[in-house]
Amino acid sequence: MMSLFGKVRWGVLDCVTGNWTEIEKLPFEIGSDEGVDLRADGAGVAPKHCALCHVKGQGFCIVKRDPEADLIVDGAHKDLVQAKPDTDYALQVGPQLLLLHGTKNLNDWRGKIDLSAWMLYDPATQQMAGPWGLEELCREAQNMRCGPRWVAFPSGSRTGFYLRRVLPQSYFDGLEDAPEAPAEAALAGEQIFTNQGFQGCFTCPVCWLRFDLGELMHVAVHDSLRGDPVLGPDAPLRFHATQFNDRGQALDAFGLPCTEMSCPHCRRILPPGFIDVRHHIFSIVGDQSAGKSYYLSVLVKALPVSLYRHFGVSFQDADPTGNAKLNEMKRTLFSAQSPEQAHLAKTVLEGEMYERLPRYGRMVALPKPFVYHLASVRHPESRCSAIFYDNAGEHFQPGRDSADSPGAQHVASSSGILFLFDPFNNPEFRNRIQGGADPQLESTVLDQQDIILAELKVRVKKLLNLEMGQSIQTPLAVLAGKCDAWMHLLPEGPFQQPAVDGQLDMAAVRANSERVRALLLELAPTVVANAESISDTVMYFPVSSFGHAPVKIGAGMFVPDPRRLEPILVDIPLLWILSRITPELVPAQEPVAAG
Repeated sequence: MMSLFGKVRWGVLDCVTGNWTEIEKLPFEIGSDEGVDLRADGAGVAPKHCALCHVKGQGFCIVKRDPEADLIVDGAHKDLVQAKPDTDYALQVGPQLLLLHGTKNLNDWRGKIDLSAWMLYDPATQQMAGPWGLEELCREAQNMRCGPRWVAFPSGSRTGFYLRRVLPQSYFDGLEDAPEAPAEAALAGEQIFTNQGFQGCFTCPVCWLRFDLGELMHVAVHDSLRGDPVLGPDAPLRFHATQFNDRGQALDAFGLPCTEMSCPHCRRILPPGFIDVRHHIFSIVGDQSAGKSYYLSVLVKALPVSLYRHFGVSFQDADPTGNAKLNEMKRTLFSAQSPEQAHLAKTVLEGEMYERLPRYGRMVALPKPFVYHLASVRHPESRCSAIFYDNAGEHFQPGRDSADSPGAQHVASSSGILFLFDPFNNPEFRNRIQGGADPQLESTVLDQQDIILAELKVRVKKLLNLEMGQSIQTPLAVLAGKCDAWMHLLPEGPFQQPAVDGQLDMAAVRANSERVRALLLELAPTVVANAESISDTVMYFPVSSFGHAPVKIGAGMFVPDPRRLEPILVDIPLLWILSRITPELVPAQEPVAAG
């Protein structure tokens, strides 16, 4: 086995009989002949129907052997399919329904496939039903009057079989499938439910499900193609392109070039240039009223200056339309003439920072992404995109995360997590700060930030299918916010500025981190314990979005005085994360070891 596939092992599962065959030699022949490796009987099966073998220049492939045979892979007629590890392939050989899979832990994969629990899925509406046994599924499909484009698949599989391949054609007589309209022409070409969002080289910045390049959908332009079966009659049709012009632009059913693409899962329009650069999600986590909206507004104001001045990196708006709300918040804050004008409204759960979109067959509220491009001025090929969200604090509280309310699940797909700690929501911090004139001392103490970190730990590890003892590798920055109110508690003087001479001084970052961690360990030890049980890479940062004590303008409303607005070190946490994931953009200077 090792000589054939290295560490990857391949096997074939018969989804009707349950017979399991591990591939031990190549070529692996499938057909009706006596001497083949996997015998398949029934109408339409050729003596040597297909084979699994190595093809020069292609690697391990599924190949049709008989020119007259009908080989169906993932619902489409194929002559040759390159097979990749950790991907499910649905093979139909005559009446035989086979699943092919290759992975290092083949027994684990086999154990996840439940042939007693079949599901039905409608790709047009994303409706899902089940589970049933296979015979019961056939009866339920008839009761539900499912059309031939519905997909049947066993639980645990990421692909399946069109009903028109499973049930006799007589079953579909008189049944209507997708509506016949100009839109049907745009939908031409078979598409099957092969990806439930667990795999692919792209991650949607809106629903955080994964997909490959070939699964991208285009957005129709012609007015006659308005009306999408999932998003409703007012949305332009999403479709899989089959025709392109000489510029490589997809053409809709009326021949108009389409410039916008959408996610195949939630169907939301993707940011411009989505397929051209790497995307990094940065999740800002914190309790309600911790100041996440103010911090994000200040951050996107400070980053363009800091990145260009210190590292020669441009930070530009990648989606002015999609980023409009965040840009408005930034203008409100930095153009204000009075504290009242600098007030930012609290981010409301499922409010205007959210949009309702389909995810796993449910219409759910997802936070709008704010997308920015980073590129080296001297080396433009060094570039990436940064994606932020302004989540309501309630979305990080226990019990808020579910299939119906997944609005903070971006933490499991993020390249860096920033946890914003509010000292005024911690009794020990408040006791030490007492005596000052900060009006935030009048606010009610919530004191659940350690619980939010514990919930973050459970949520991320559940989404990534990690054991509770495992740590993630994602950098976690713990931001001790409103540092202007508590810096006097540290006797050593002001914090160091780590961004110097075109590099991030890691000695200064660590020195600041050790001072902040020591204070948190004294006053909020459970925050430190929870943070360091989440990630192997944790750093602590002092930040202040305002740089001064806020002004109280109403019940529970604390805003900056725009004449005194002077943020403190707000950019350093993200610069540290960027130095970890994109060192070509933000290089770090490590101290030279003595000796």
